Amino acid sequence: MSDEKKTVGKRQAASSAKRKRKNAATLVGAGLIVLIVLGALGFCGYTAYSVLMGGDIFPGVRMGECDLSGMDRAEARSALEKAYGDSAIDAVIDIQAGDQLFTLSADECGLVYDIPASIDQAYAYGRQGGFIYRARQYWSTRRDPQQMELVTVLDRNVLQTRVDEVAAAVEQPMAPSSYSYADGVISLDKGQTGYSLDKEHLYAALDNKLRTADFTPMEAVRKEAHPQALNAAVIAAAVNCDVVQTTLDLEADPTGGTVREGTLGVNVTESALNTAIASANRHETVQCTLTQPDYTAAEYKALLFRDVLGQCTTDFNPGNKGRTTNVLLATDFCNGVILMPGQVFSYNDSVGPRTYERGFKDATVYVGNSAEDGVGGGICQVSSTIYYAALRADLKIVERYAHSRMVTYVPLGEDATVAWGSKDFKFENNTPFPMKVVTSHKTNTLTVKLYGTQTQNKIVKIETTQLSKTPFEVVYEIDETLPLGTEEVKSNGYTGYKTESWRVVYIDGVEVSRTLENKSTYKKYDKVILHNPKPEEPVAPVGPVVTPTEPTAPPQPEPAPGGILGNG
Repeated sequence: MSDEKKTVGKRQAASSAKRKRKNAATLVGAGLIVLIVLGALGFCGYTAYSVLMGGDIFPGVRMGECDLSGMDRAEARSALEKAYGDSAIDAVIDIQAGDQLFTLSADECGLVYDIPASIDQAYAYGRQGGFIYRARQYWSTRRDPQQMELVTVLDRNVLQTRVDEVAAAVEQPMAPSSYSYADGVISLDKGQTGYSLDKEHLYAALDNKLRTADFTPMEAVRKEAHPQALNAAVIAAAVNCDVVQTTLDLEADPTGGTVREGTLGVNVTESALNTAIASANRHETVQCTLTQPDYTAAEYKALLFRDVLGQCTTDFNPGNKGRTTNVLLATDFCNGVILMPGQVFSYNDSVGPRTYERGFKDATVYVGNSAEDGVGGGICQVSSTIYYAALRADLKIVERYAHSRMVTYVPLGEDATVAWGSKDFKFENNTPFPMKVVTSHKTNTLTVKLYGTQTQNKIVKIETTQLSKTPFEVVYEIDETLPLGTEEVKSNGYTGYKTESWRVVYIDGVEVSRTLENKSTYKKYDKVILHNPKPEEPVAPVGPVVTPTEPTAPPQPEPAPGGILGNG
C-alpha cells in the first residue's frame, strides 16, 4: 500500500472520527433539549392540572363585591363572611292588597345569604367538562372576570309568618247590615265589607319571587264578602204604623174604668231611606214623622161619659105586675152597655130571649086584632124610651120599626117596637168617643140617659107632621056570658095615623141640618064592646065614634108584624 493511500486512509479515518464526535455531541445536545422540553412540559402540565383540576378558585371569579381569584375555600369563606356575614339582602318587594300597600324586605321574608353554598358555586365555576373546556374557561376569566351573585336560602317558616301577618293586616270581618228604630229615629248600619287574603296564593307567589330574585311589585289576591244591602221598602213597612188613639180597654174592664194609652203613628218615606242608604257613610239616621194620639190617658179619662147626649123618661103602670116586671128586667139588661165609636147597639142582643127561665112574665100582647097573654109583654116601652133618647143624642139609627098601633108613652113617630127573632132596634155610636147606656127606674117611671162626650153645643129636635088621621069606630059584640043588660070593653079603640118625622140639628142655636128621620104608619083599631042586652032592649047600633087625638086609655101591648107576638 502506498503512502498516499495510507495518507488518504488516515484522512478518511480522521474525518470519520470527527464526524462521529460531532454526531455524538449533537445527540447529547438534542437529548438535553428534549429533557428540558419534557421537564418544561411536565412542569406546565402539572401546574395547569393543579390550577384546572386543583382546589383554588379560578382567577377573575368575583362574587358580589368580593374578588375570590385564586382563593382556596377557607380564604373565600373569610372574605365572604367579612363582607356579607351580618348584611341583609338589599331588596324589597311591594305587595298591593286592595287599597293597602305592604313593603317587605327580602330578609324579612326569610331570604338570607348562604355563604357555604356561595363558595361551592364560586369554586365550581370552570370545573365542568374536560381539560380543554376548563382551560378555555380559565383563560376566559383571566381576560373577562366572571361576576357571580351570592347564593341565598329561604326560611319558609319565616315566609309563612310574614304571609300570615299581611293577611291579618288585610283581614276585616264582614259585618251584616241592620237597622233599629227608637223615639222617631231610624238608625241604619249598612254593614261592613269583609276582606281576606288568599294566603296560599300569596305564599306561592312570594316563594317563587324570592327564589328567583324577582323583586318586582306584585298584587295579592283579596277576597271580599259583602253584607246584604238594606231595603228601604222592607224598613218602611216594618217601621210605619198608624197612630193608635187612646181608648177604653173593655177587655180588661167591661165597666169602662180602664183607659189604654194610645201609641204614636210613625211614617218614613222610602225616598228618605234610599237617600240615607246611598250615602258613603256606614252609619246614617233618618228622622220619622210622628203623629201623637189626640189625647193622653188622663185627658181621655176626663172626657169619658162627661155629658148626657140624650135622655127620656116614660111612665108605666106599676099595678100591672107582669108588664112592670118585664119592663124593669129589660131596663136592667140595658143598663151599663158601653158602645165604642162605630159600634152598634142591638136591643135584642142586650135584653136577650124573653123566657120564663130568665125571669120574664106573661103580659098582654097583641096578635092581629086580639090581645093575648105572652111572655115578655111590655118591653117595647124600654126600646121606645131608648129610641127617643138616641134621637136627641143625634145618633145614627140602624134599625127601627113603628108599632102597629099608637102608644101613649112616647109621641107619634118616636116609638120602636121589637120582637125576638123578628124585629130589632139598633143604633150606632157615630160619635168619636165611647158612650154608655144608663137606665134607672122609680115606682112608675123609667129613665134612659145616654152618656158620652159632647164636642159641640148641639141640640136636636124632632119635628113630626101628621100626614093623615083615621078615627076608630065602636063595634058591639054580643056576649051571652055577660049578665043580662051589661056590657064590657073588650078592646080600646086606636085612631090610625100616618106621620113623618124630621130630625133638626142646631149648633150654637143655628140650624145646621134637617133630615127625614122616619115615616110611621099606625093602623086604626076599632073599639070593641061586649054586651048581653035584655030581651026588651034593642040591640045597640054600630057606628063610627070619633076619638081624641091622643087616647086616654092606659098603654096597651103591641102585636108584632106577621102574627109574631110583639113585646110592646
